[in-house]
Amino acid sequence: MKKKLIIAAAIAFAVFAIPYGSSALSTVSVASENNTVVTPSTKPVEEVKNAVDAIDTSKITDAASADNAAAALTKIGSQDLKEAMNAGQDTVNDVAAIEAAYKKAKGIKDTTLANSGAVKAVGIVGAAFVAPDTTLSVEAPAATPEIASSTYAVTSTPVYVEISLKAGPSSVKSLPIPVAVTIETPAGVDGNKAVIFHFVNGGLEEIKPIYNASANTLTFTVNHFSTFAIAEANNTATAEGTDNAFGRYRDNVASEIANAKDGATVKISRDKNINALPNDIMQALYKKQTVALELEYTFEDNEYTVTIPAGKAEDNAIEWYGPLYLQMRYGK
Repeated sequence: MKKKLIIAAAIAFAVFAIPYGSSALSTVSVASENNTVVTPSTKPVEEVKNAVDAIDTSKITDAASADNAAAALTKIGSQDLKEAMNAGQDTVNDVAAIEAAYKKAKGIKDTTLANSGAVKAVGIVGAAFVAPDTTLSVEAPAATPEIASSTYAVTSTPVYVEISLKAGPSSVKSLPIPVAVTIETPAGVDGNKAVIFHFVNGGLEEIKPIYNASANTLTFTVNHFSTFAIAEANNTATAEGTDNAFGRYRDNVASEIANAKDGATVKISRDKNINALPNDIMQALYKKQTVALELEYTFEDNEYTVTIPAGKAEDNAIEWYGPLYLQMRYGK
């Protein structure tokens, strides 16, 4: 029996735990003509967060030290920093603190928010690094492109806006340091289910925003501006899709992880009848390195509890982590 269990465990490892590639996956995808391409990230989110944390705001006291701080953010890389900011509010807050010290040292005023569309912007982080005089405009778009996504199934009427950033009279097209925009959640859109669809260069960038339930706002980070659509959407990337009770529960767990406080443990109880861990939950945990996950499950009439400690989630391109692999890797 023991030998059979070892063989079964080896099979489970082969089926559920072998990555298809060594690169970390981006938190967003770019889709064109219904073909979704996931862009590899060159740096793990935790590495980027550490680089941001290393910038000491107390040392930003004059124009020269402010420029050094901006150079340190630029060195991280716009794409990598964007993904880290989209992965958690704590990184957005850290960049905001650096920007606040930068603005104070250089005497830069707050960005002007000009709202005339169906969505209202209520905050922006990072614009001061672009220019000392910036305006964020949110207005009705000239066109409303079709959302051709192979990752998400849209389940509500999309709300379209054109978002632009100006430095003085000139429009800013790309950003060496990304910008986090906070908007009010559009009426009729459930913030927990919201996805930001960004139409750019003939493709579609898909961003799962950070939802603040108490303020009813959505925060998302970009490094260029154009037309956006906000809508409720289900992730259809896994075999089962999410248009069922288990799929919705899975989305809720991922959202709970994303919004959990640092040091928290999110629990999946046995009554949910889950005996394997879907990759989207593992990915949510990987992106939120400060949160742990406890999973109770029953497998072959035996009850198990596994805990994935904070910072120990895996980033593999697989659909499921099987019960035997979970027990071997994280069991207690």
